[in-house]
Amino acid sequence: MRKKLPLLLLAIMPLANFAQSANSKSSVHPKKQSVKINAKPSLSYAPAAYCMPVDLECNDGDLITNVTVAGINNTTTCSPNGYGDYTATQGQIQEGQSYPISVTVGDGWFERVSAWIDFNNNETFETEEFLGEIGSGSNMQVSTLTGNIAIPSTVTPGSYRLRVMVAATGSDNPAISDACYDESYGEVEDYTLVVAPVAPTGCLTATNGQYPAATFTPNCNGAVGNITTVAWLNEYSKVNVIAGTTYTFSTSVNTYFITIGNEAGTAVLASGTGSVTYTPTANGVVRFYSHLSSNCDGTSSSHTRSVKCGTPPPPPVEPDYGCDQTYSGVPDTAHNMTKNLASATYMVANDFFVPKESETYKLQSVKFDIVSQAAAGASDITSYDVKILADSGSNTPGTTVITTMTGVTPTNLLTLPDTFASLPTYRITLDLGNFELPVNAANDTKYWIAITGTSASQISSYWIGYKYTEGWVTSSNYQSADSGATWTQPVSTTTPGLHFDGMMMIDAECATAAVSEAGAKEVSFYPNPVKDILTINSKKTIETVHVYNIAGQKMPVPSKLVNGKLDMSKMAPGTYIISTILEGGKNESFKVIKK
Repeated sequence: MRKKLPLLLLAIMPLANFAQSANSKSSVHPKKQSVKINAKPSLSYAPAAYCMPVDLECNDGDLITNVTVAGINNTTTCSPNGYGDYTATQGQIQEGQSYPISVTVGDGWFERVSAWIDFNNNETFETEEFLGEIGSGSNMQVSTLTGNIAIPSTVTPGSYRLRVMVAATGSDNPAISDACYDESYGEVEDYTLVVAPVAPTGCLTATNGQYPAATFTPNCNGAVGNITTVAWLNEYSKVNVIAGTTYTFSTSVNTYFITIGNEAGTAVLASGTGSVTYTPTANGVVRFYSHLSSNCDGTSSSHTRSVKCGTPPPPPVEPDYGCDQTYSGVPDTAHNMTKNLASATYMVANDFFVPKESETYKLQSVKFDIVSQAAAGASDITSYDVKILADSGSNTPGTTVITTMTGVTPTNLLTLPDTFASLPTYRITLDLGNFELPVNAANDTKYWIAITGTSASQISSYWIGYKYTEGWVTSSNYQSADSGATWTQPVSTTTPGLHFDGMMMIDAECATAAVSEAGAKEVSFYPNPVKDILTINSKKTIETVHVYNIAGQKMPVPSKLVNGKLDMSKMAPGTYIISTILEGGKNESFKVIKK
């Protein structure tokens, strides 16, 4: 005869409500006419880990004797304090699948079995992680209760804790839904369920061997690189890869099956049809297989195996619409290399803008980079012709010539550190003599500056290329409307010639009108950007000038202009606010960039 305290004792026990936590207690589910009394005070703590039952009693037949699920088949006896830690025992599961579970219980009084899985691994069994009751309970006899547990399709690979609980609830009470409940006769056992990554399947057969024999190294510049255009099926190519870089492997036939394997050809790393993306975790070599289908078939059908990685070079730097304008990067339709429309000689042209805010705009100099094949280097190129052209309206130079400067000799020749095809490169500076361009007050005006060699021997072997961060390269696609087919000349190692870069740096002097809050133009200033001396003109007398940095701090400069000049030579590069107080107290402020 079991000795359990009468239910009458409950009447003399105080009832208390405590805040819910991982250790909070659910209401008591008494056994038939008897219940276990917890004489210890109930305290509520924030859990540092999974709640562990400390006051369950399983030595009266209210115990778990076997749990079988997902490869686990564990036979046990009553655990100390009603808790058994079997997390070292693991079962294998997959997301989106359902698994049968059976729990064998003792001959206790009206046993019901509950189960939980901590799917978010936060060490708390939450309401949505309750799997419900396993089976429909037992009545004072050893029973095996069965059911199914469903694994959500969103569960990621990893390890998850499974909790199984048996409790004597009584015939009219539901299964326990609180995973931390420990005020009853029963037992809790914890296990580990593991969601393993799905191993990729693929084809590592290659009856046609390796082709080509050399290992391919992608440029990783965002462009597709053809490993071979005469690939066969049931064949592989080797590719050098870099850790952390994403590679896209593809075939010219989008129905072919692709497998990416390790260098030895013993393990599948990724697979798919038509195109496969793979990111290696270590530097090394991979095999790129192509087959007719996932059946690893196919023989000699010719196709292309390609790989792509990295991002394209950044687009050209947009014009800054100021006096100093620098163009670098890959030329496009707005940074053209073209043919001199007037004289049919070769030239390189870049666009630049005259800001609509300007009162005057004067070209001071232009810098550009060249490669020289002449025996004496760039010093053999004695002069250049410079043309300023109107825009065509289609992002190309127009036929209208604003001005022509012939026979301009370099004012500076700088040898650059990089070379092209073992040939020296140079930066040339030409003085343009403060040529003033028309200003359109309504819109920014696009002009083109074109540089042309003046020697017939130089022009005869022109090759026009461009340079960006990875070095000097050629590209007929950026040279003329007909893709360079009629006039592009190859690099010659014997004939002297001039080779232009697609980068130009234009220095100009802008006189920009300052506009007051009321919109009236009383003050003009130039140049902007300024190197040393800023000239400020006004229709009214300028009484005082103050200069502030972008943070609003006043700069230590004289408050009076000297012959309309403000000395900014000792100021750090940056943006400054020039505040002028005019005769009559009117204030006009404007921004200036200090170089």
